[in-house]
Amino acid sequence: MQTPQLVKTLDQMTDDELLERLRTVRHNREVARPVAAKKAVIVEKKATRKKVNDLDKLLAGMTEEERQQLIASLQETADDN
Repeated sequence: MQTPQLVKTLDQMTDDELLERLRTVRHNREVARPVAAKKAVIVEKKATRKKVNDLDKLLAGMTEEERQQLIASLQETADDN
């Protein structure tokens, strides 16, 4: 058999075959892409890790008195909400 004998063109398909083909195409478009999803998770983790490292650096550079003031202001903000 040759390749053209295995594949029907769109004008050769019946209405039911066309509908089934459309459903297949739509389903394939909605299938989860594991590589893309995993990459998004990795990017999010990197961003979170960077924020945590920046916060650690900021807190390490503060004196004990400045930390206490920060804690007090955060508690006031939390109480207001």
